[in-house]
Amino acid sequence: MKCRLMKYAMLLMFAYAAFSIASYGQNDKTKPDSYSGVLIGTGGTIGGKTLGFNFNVNSYTTDDELQSFATLLKEKGQGALLNVLQKQDKGRFLPTGSTGTQIAIARKRQIGSETIITIVTPRRMGFGELYRGSRSVDYPFGYLQIAIDDKSIGTGKVMAAAKIKFNKKSGQYEIESFGNQYIKATNVRPWN
Repeated sequence: MKCRLMKYAMLLMFAYAAFSIASYGQNDKTKPDSYSGVLIGTGGTIGGKTLGFNFNVNSYTTDDELQSFATLLKEKGQGALLNVLQKQDKGRFLPTGSTGTQIAIARKRQIGSETIITIVTPRRMGFGELYRGSRSVDYPFGYLQIAIDDKSIGTGKVMAAAKIKFNKKSGQYEIESFGNQYIKATNVRPWN
């Protein structure tokens, strides 16, 4: 029950963050935004593990681009969306010791005193994962959402492997995490 509530909350958060029309800074072509923080595994096999990360956003996804992605997902499904997002380059998400992953969708909006940054990446999959055709292959996206307060300190949640779909029955976009991922982003700060 708790997992179902968490999944529903993440669904609402993603739908609001990624497909919301009201946002700011989406067409701002100024210098890149750069942030660093710490990922903390809070349960499952990654419980107690930490990893530093950085992300750089060179440009934000416009409302028109986002609407185009939403329409593509609704009409042609996750595979078609993945093919298009693999060609997007809005910046880079870099866990410490890694070359990182290209950011496909980057959104930034203001809610009260908080700045909310939402990032979607095509997930890097290893040869073994692809060769075995494990269930995780159906979760080809990475997802990060950070809320930065008025003191420029942020916290958020991460899905290392996620599925994005349009639920025709409810008429809503949904994001689903693979397995029991409990990853928290903390101490996120701008560094530019």
